Amino acid sequence: MKRKLAILLCLIFLASGLVRIGVSLLMIGQASGWWSFGGEAVEALADTRSFIAEREVNLVGFTPLAYFGFILFMGVTIGLGALGQLWRRRWGLGLIGLYLLSHAALFVNFWTVNPKIFLWALTVVMAGLLVWANREPDPGAGRIPA
Repeated sequence: MKRKLAILLCLIFLASGLVRIGVSLLMIGQASGWWSFGGEAVEALADTRSFIAEREVNLVGFTPLAYFGFILFMGVTIGLGALGQLWRRRWGLGLIGLYLLSHAALFVNFWTVNPKIFLWALTVVMAGLLVWANREPDPGAGRIPA
């Protein structure tokens, strides 16, 4: 049962990573002028430009293009981390941890806390559950000592 939970969590992390990768690539192209989609893409780019411009603090100096590049990096780390954890590789958990640190770094960079912090906290809880659920079974567990 624990392994099934681990697989479900990995699939959620993988889906999250793929969404981040797809959206960031769409927005990088939009911000670079490679293509021009209407509707939500225009609004999202305008909102991101406005958000960055209105921040009193931007420690790294993110531009909208750099911000979407960072989101792409986050998507790759959590997506590859999820794949690694599906295969029970330690590096997968390391990449998920890097994603969590990267996400937290955005709050620090802009010195802002917004409702996305609840998503980050949920992801921390999910990563903790994944650590617990994805442990290899102990071959000596359940044995009665002689």
